Amino acid sequence: MPRSVKPWSGRTDDTPAPPRVRLRVFEREQGRCHSCARLIRAGEKWTLEHRVALVNSGRNAEDNLCLTCCNCLPDKNAADVAEKSSIYAKRKKHILPKASKRPWPSRPMRQDWKPNVRQLRDD
Repeated sequence: MPRSVKPWSGRTDDTPAPPRVRLRVFEREQGRCHSCARLIRAGEKWTLEHRVALVNSGRNAEDNLCLTCCNCLPDKNAADVAEKSSIYAKRKKHILPKASKRPWPSRPMRQDWKPNVRQLRDD
């Protein structure tokens, strides 16, 4: 029976995962890329990425880490930024006040409107 190991969690978002955690994640993922499921060969560059990016409210913890090969990294980063942009747009729509559709008048209202209304009543 394997011994249980307490899952790693970074103290801050900037805390890098130590080598022991990188090895555990590599073994858990069986050396396969998170995006394309390609087997990462010995000596090939790979990155330890967050499944849910930190900018999208992801946690800096071992259960949120995965492998990404160097070919899939730009696509994953672009997808994370697109998701952040989408979330921001939805939050902005629901939280911030809507802009007025009618512009403010550029000049003051005419003062002679009252006499015109009186004339209409008398007619």
